[in-house]
Amino acid sequence: MEGFVQLPRLGWSGNVSFIFDTGADTSLLMPLDAQRMGIDYGLFENEMSTLGIGGASENFVESAYLAFVGDEALYGYEIDLHICKPAEELMTIPSLLGRDVIDQWRVTYNKSELELLAEVIRWDAREPLED
Repeated sequence: MEGFVQLPRLGWSGNVSFIFDTGADTSLLMPLDAQRMGIDYGLFENEMSTLGIGGASENFVESAYLAFVGDEALYGYEIDLHICKPAEELMTIPSLLGRDVIDQWRVTYNKSELELLAEVIRWDAREPLED
């Protein structure tokens, strides 16, 4: 899933290829993408530890905008993006698009056609869905 990421506090932006990960609570920028885009880890302030399938992960959390191109529009989301601390063993792992964004979409997976369709049902991730 191709997206555009902007970290407004740091003035950084760039395109990122995300893995669609329904098991991830939050979206995660991995060190390979951060390095490729020239992110200076020394500028981050908000550090936290999270637990995932691979164990504990040390991340920074930064307010971010994510944008995706749809059939008829550009859809944007303001989220708290987790940015994984660099480590050699993480340099081949792609960034993850988590449920903080995916939950805003209607997703259909057709295994026989090898097709994953995501239809935007809302584009303001900070506001709760109405029942």
